[in-house]
Amino acid sequence: MELEVQFRTGMKKLCLIVLLAWVACSLAAQPVQRILYVAAHPDDENTRLIAHWSRAEGREVAYVSLTRGEGGQNLIGPELGPALGAIREAELREARKIDGAQQFFTSAPDFGFSKNPEETFQIWNREQLLGELIALAAEFRPDVIVTRFPPDSRAGHGHHTASAMLALDLFARLQRDRPSHGDWAPKAVYWNTSSWWAKDLDSAAASDSLVKLRIGGYHKALEKSVLQIGTEARSMHKSQGFGAVNDHGFRNEFLQLLAGQPCAWEAPLAPLNQEHAALHLWRDVLADRPWFTDRDSLPLRRVERAVNESLEPIRVNGRLLQPGERAEFDANPLEAAYYTVGDRVKGELRRPVVHADPLSVRVEQPALVATQIKEYRVDVTFTRWALAKEFAVEVRVPKGWKLRSPKVLQWTADPHSDRDRHYVVVLEPEANPEPGLLEFWSQGRALRQVVELRYDHIPHTEVWMDGGIPMRYLPMSLPKAAVGVIEGAGDDAAEALKQLGFAVCRLDPRTMTAQDLKGLSAVVTGIRAYNATPGMDRANALLEPWIKAGGRLVMQYATASTDRTADQMGPIPFELGRKRVTVETVAPTVLQPQHPIWTSPNALTAADFEGWVQERGLYFAEQWPAQFTPLLEWSDPGEPPTQGALITARYGQGSVTYCALSLFRQWREGVPGAYRILANLIAHER
Repeated sequence: MELEVQFRTGMKKLCLIVLLAWVACSLAAQPVQRILYVAAHPDDENTRLIAHWSRAEGREVAYVSLTRGEGGQNLIGPELGPALGAIREAELREARKIDGAQQFFTSAPDFGFSKNPEETFQIWNREQLLGELIALAAEFRPDVIVTRFPPDSRAGHGHHTASAMLALDLFARLQRDRPSHGDWAPKAVYWNTSSWWAKDLDSAAASDSLVKLRIGGYHKALEKSVLQIGTEARSMHKSQGFGAVNDHGFRNEFLQLLAGQPCAWEAPLAPLNQEHAALHLWRDVLADRPWFTDRDSLPLRRVERAVNESLEPIRVNGRLLQPGERAEFDANPLEAAYYTVGDRVKGELRRPVVHADPLSVRVEQPALVATQIKEYRVDVTFTRWALAKEFAVEVRVPKGWKLRSPKVLQWTADPHSDRDRHYVVVLEPEANPEPGLLEFWSQGRALRQVVELRYDHIPHTEVWMDGGIPMRYLPMSLPKAAVGVIEGAGDDAAEALKQLGFAVCRLDPRTMTAQDLKGLSAVVTGIRAYNATPGMDRANALLEPWIKAGGRLVMQYATASTDRTADQMGPIPFELGRKRVTVETVAPTVLQPQHPIWTSPNALTAADFEGWVQERGLYFAEQWPAQFTPLLEWSDPGEPPTQGALITARYGQGSVTYCALSLFRQWREGVPGAYRILANLIAHER
């Protein structure tokens, strides 16, 4: 009996030990369920891998983009700055609807290209961003953190490197503060590496530190391949030109362990591509108009609508909805609402409801640049957003500018039809007018301008921005000249030329003729025209004899990529590189100081390079034949000097100039030197 008791006791202990060991092994082998993917910008994320994790394997995935991408470029329209950030944010949210992940942001500003994380963290508040990431992670509670970039110079962009460094900061802080989060913390940080950084990954052996994932396959419920879903999500980044042919089949993806313990990456037990029944409730919050203001006499009406799309009853807001039953409820005023309309071709169009100002202002020109003491006319359009009828606007100008039109503009509007009102503001500079802003005030605040985002791949909405335009007096004696403009991916070259008093002729490379070039003293190509504007090969053929006969071709920057719309830029071939100067305060070294571009019609000085924003220039020329003369030399701190920012060459009786200076950013800010440089590029002595 005693032996039997001892035997039973021993067996219980053994079973307990085996059970504990099994539990420990089970916990250790528990696959990753929640993944927080971290990178710097919209379009940095790996949508194919995210789609596989989310759609094929049923994991919970979230992408946190530290910025909204407002410092980048725009291939689909003229919007830059905050308006571009709104486009790219909307593109990210549309991409997440496709690949099934959640989307988060931080307050990090996108200030363009950065060469190292030290420069990035001079502008980004590292500790503040870390606090925001901790709050996001505490809400989402990921099992692992995945970065798109390595935490070192291999990332190729200071923002990229900084995003990986912040991910490691986040992991370390959550590990340290684990007790305050209910004993939760992520298990590891992985880098989603690829052949971009390591060419031999496909032949590398998998290990605890390097995970090889086979992703792809067919998603039965969505009737699409998983890689196709990821490509469709990637193609939502249209403003950055990431549209692509859909991918199918399978791919290898790689995860390099950066910190923490190795994790089990086998698929969860219940992937979403298995058929299963579930309760489903369709809910929406709709409003009776797309915007509202503080002056509206009628409150915005929000209605929450619900439809039980299941075969079982569902309780909603205390009410039991039977299968197929519809219901309406008063919506929470703080809940995001949408306004929808039906289009006979496009179907349902929905857009978020926004809080608008009662009145907005639109001025087509980015700045008012006066080169002489004379009257200047500024066309202004005011748009009524409120339901109110009476409006009064005060025009404010800096000291030293005479207002020749009424100072106060008033009108009574028909609340149902009279939405826009046009005025012409007439101004004249005195002898030494101060630089400042042309502003319009109503009800004690400056009116803002509205950028209307109207792209089919993202919800229509409005972005509200500062409405004042810079006013500058830049006395110049410029010749009467007509200038042709071939527009690129959106800049203000045409408007800047008009401000200088040049007659502007817009040229379409697909339809222009040799006759269109007659009488033009110069032709300016917009930023990335040789990447984005169709017909540039045809334009080159027409421009070549025109330049040889005395015309001037000024080409703004293009990117060093294969998506060219012409075999070469202009009549003299040269090669572009990726060099740039991102520190906008770096002083240039002037080469060939007696060259007419430096001396006429303006004597350019170091002052013309003061007050610049975001960067000096980008995509400098890398190699060029002896016909070209470089005119500038500069570099970012700690880098060797480069001379490809501004090169020019004679061609017959005319000239060819490649200008990689970021003048397009400066014109919008009213930077005087950018206008003076433009004048010299167009009108310098021969």
